[in-house]
Amino acid sequence: MRKSLRRLAVGLAGLVGVAVSGLAVLGALQKPDLTLPAGARGQHVTLSGTPIRYAQAGTGRDVLLVHGSPGSVEDWDPVFDRLAQRYRVTAFDRPGHGYSGGAALPHTPAENARVAIELVRTLGLQRVVFVGHSYGGATALQLATTDPPEIAAFVLVGARAYPPIHVDTIYRLVDVPLLGAGFAAVAARFTGPGRVESGLRASFGPNVDALPSGLVSSRGALWTRPTVVVSLAEERTTLEAALTASSPRYPTIRKPVSILCGDQDHPNFEQAARLAREIPQARFTPLENTGHMVQYARPDELIAAIDAAAAATN
Repeated sequence: MRKSLRRLAVGLAGLVGVAVSGLAVLGALQKPDLTLPAGARGQHVTLSGTPIRYAQAGTGRDVLLVHGSPGSVEDWDPVFDRLAQRYRVTAFDRPGHGYSGGAALPHTPAENARVAIELVRTLGLQRVVFVGHSYGGATALQLATTDPPEIAAFVLVGARAYPPIHVDTIYRLVDVPLLGAGFAAVAARFTGPGRVESGLRASFGPNVDALPSGLVSSRGALWTRPTVVVSLAEERTTLEAALTASSPRYPTIRKPVSILCGDQDHPNFEQAARLAREIPQARFTPLENTGHMVQYARPDELIAAIDAAAAATN
């Protein structure tokens, strides 16, 4: 009996070893796909050796749009062309997301802020109105605490600003080096589409009627790629420490900050009110019966906030 149990244990250990080795090999094979589909906006620029996809249109005052986690340039489709009618509007895929490289870079607000300001300087953007949605808002706050001269004002949209951060177990599994990428490649095939749909519906919340036809499938194809899932997991697992370090500096922000947040976007709505109290010159616009996807549900209000930020810093 004992001999049989030992043989079973050895067999199970061998199977586990094979599975772990297989996941490691599969993880090592995962590479970001930078090929823009036909009809997609933008092109690539190389920043410190990393290809970053960006899209730009229009002329005039510079507006920079920074998406959430996950996300891409396409997240700004409801407002991009409208803004380009009177601004030079630029959007980019943050490292590890969309069609950008940088999967191996640190996925933190500080690193994203560094990439954003390098993009600003490389493209020659000036007096920028920096618009950050969700994780892009955390990136904006990180940048605001360093006060770069190229940025004139910040517009925060459903920004996450303070700890704590809940991290699903699946993200902790995916964040394991090499093994995580292999696990993501397997799990995304089976659970990815369902998680994307449920996540989008939760983000739209009371505005689910504004969820465009085809958005779930198009975002699912982009967001379930293993390298994107790994980038997302690292962002989730490192965000609490990043916000714990940066949030005490918010009262030092001196540039104008406009804050938009839906009243059904929790806990971001409560954090928006706190930000408005802590940041000098902050202006808070609460949006009634609105969830997290403000650019889809309340595009007019978002554009009005960008207009106001641009006018106030002329």
